[in-house]
Amino acid sequence: MHRSNLPRPRSRAVAVVLALLVATSLMIVAAPAQAASAWPVTQAGQPRNNNAMALQYLLTSRGYATSADGVFGSGTTTNLKAFQSAQGIGADGIAGSGTWPRLVVQVGQGSADTNAVKAAQTQLNKYGANLVADGVFGSGTRAAVVSFQASRGLSQSGTVDAATWQELLGWSQAGDQSLCYSTGGSTASSLLPSQVANVQAVLGATRAAGGNRNAQIIALMTAMQESKLCNIQFGDRDSLGLFQQRPSQGWCPGSVACVDPTASTQGFLGVSSSTSNPGLFDVSGWESMSKTLAADRVQRSCCPNAYAQWESMAATLADTY
Repeated sequence: MHRSNLPRPRSRAVAVVLALLVATSLMIVAAPAQAASAWPVTQAGQPRNNNAMALQYLLTSRGYATSADGVFGSGTTTNLKAFQSAQGIGADGIAGSGTWPRLVVQVGQGSADTNAVKAAQTQLNKYGANLVADGVFGSGTRAAVVSFQASRGLSQSGTVDAATWQELLGWSQAGDQSLCYSTGGSTASSLLPSQVANVQAVLGATRAAGGNRNAQIIALMTAMQESKLCNIQFGDRDSLGLFQQRPSQGWCPGSVACVDPTASTQGFLGVSSSTSNPGLFDVSGWESMSKTLAADRVQRSCCPNAYAQWESMAATLADTY
């Protein structure tokens, strides 16, 4: 009896599955990389933002000492024009696609160029890295770089090369905390997404610590007064973060806890291992005080009544989120 050379039904099914797997793998290999973001245009007249701050750090790195405050003023314009002139490009004082590629500096773990590293850390913070912009490219900064590179389909080298700079600068400003401070809303209905994310972090940390509605409201009205609910890395003297806590005053040795929304909230409440400073829960009788006075007992500000203007807004946010 002649045995058929045709594949049996099960063999045929296996062959079909294998063919589909091969075709799928070929499609994956052939899938195009994400389109590169455009280099941004950064210039005088824009609200304070992280791109301007990175520009200022990079100018200093290139030998043009510039104050890195995120405000693109006359000094930044003058120094940028000088850099452009030295590079033989149009000295218009505007950082665009002709300037950024010449200005950025490749940095990686162990890099000695602290200003270029600060520029990179400032940019990574736009995407939620919550790094201290201290100019030290350690394992935490490298991990943040790798994570960002993965999110943008870049080679996960951990080094901030030109392609990574282009994405850091050009992809998005949605999480830019400096821009948040300049343009963020001041009512419950007008908050930017970055402010809402910080609201949720404050509420999450307060609830996790057992804080009742009053504690939640006090924490939010304090952060609104101190930072406009933006996780900023500037302020009076060495103040940092949502609650403008000062490392020099023992709030966050190494500064890390001050720029982490959860940790800074824990510090404000008095439940953080990063500080021995008294927080809200350490204030005797805080629940029977006015909320603005309770906030000031922690913050020790110049204007104890300033927090009161945000109480209604904070109550709405606590009930909404």
